[in-house]
Amino acid sequence: MFGQCLLLGTGISGISTGVYAVFTSDKYDQRDRKNEYITIFSIILFVSVLMIFLFQGNSESLVNTSYTHSASASIGGGKPPF
Repeated sequence: MFGQCLLLGTGISGISTGVYAVFTSDKYDQRDRKNEYITIFSIILFVSVLMIFLFQGNSESLVNTSYTHSASASIGGGKPPF
């Protein structure tokens, strides 16, 4: 479960860092930008894995469909009026 989140986060980080590298590249700039790319990759990895891990789960309906304790079950069988 966490391994899948980590794998997905690594993919997101790699793609995002690659896009950042393409858009910020300058052939006249002679700086070594490895540390910048590693920092950006790490930040995106941490945030994406955290978000994926926190918000993953069953995609069950948020609406409670059990009408056993509801008043609408006794009125019309719990069905809408239209």
